[in-house]
Amino acid sequence: MNIKDVLIISEAVASDAFFKDFFVRKKDGSIICKTEYGYKRVQFQHYNTYDLVRDDLALEMKPVYGVRFNVLHKWFEKYQVRPLNYVRDEESVAFSGNQFGEREDYYFLENRYEYEKDLRVLRTEVVKNAKFIFSKYSSLQDYYRYIVVETINGRRKFLDIGIEWAMDFLTATKIAAPSDYQRVKEVVLQRIEMLNNRNEPNIIKYYDDLPMILEDLESTDFNSGKWGVIPK
Repeated sequence: MNIKDVLIISEAVASDAFFKDFFVRKKDGSIICKTEYGYKRVQFQHYNTYDLVRDDLALEMKPVYGVRFNVLHKWFEKYQVRPLNYVRDEESVAFSGNQFGEREDYYFLENRYEYEKDLRVLRTEVVKNAKFIFSKYSSLQDYYRYIVVETINGRRKFLDIGIEWAMDFLTATKIAAPSDYQRVKEVVLQRIEMLNNRNEPNIIKYYDDLPMILEDLESTDFNSGKWGVIPK
């Protein structure tokens, strides 16, 4: 199976009424809804593999459910060392099913045995999971509550690479919970120091400019609308 098969499956999933405001991106089969603050997306990781249960060649589909808040990222673009077209295609939060207690992968046999049944299962579960994620992460308050606070308090793991997560955390806190900014900043900077001492390359690239970057962040008026709409 190939990208054409992925697109056919994706379009079938997107035909559900829940996705009426979404479109299917032809290059990868992602189901996307552009919003005033960014986008909501179901992206399908896909592989030609083997279904061990049915003992046959298969296309494996792994849905990833994501939400992007542009305001977390746009101001930082002037410092980015990665291509912006790549950066702008990254979600603020993204989850595969196993990260919230749901199924992670779905198989479509090369011989198309039980194809319609497999498609109904995928469509039903993707809709259910998309509703859950898009509702849970519909505002910056949600991002702050479920991502920043949970990570700072040790209930979620910190990322071990890159500096973007740190800027996202600080930006979200400055906007959604400014009274907590200094506490979050202290924990984030401790983590950055640890990663820098470990020679994490995507921290090293920014480390010397970090005071300037933080000064920029802390002086930015995110309520101006210049850097994106803040979803309430």
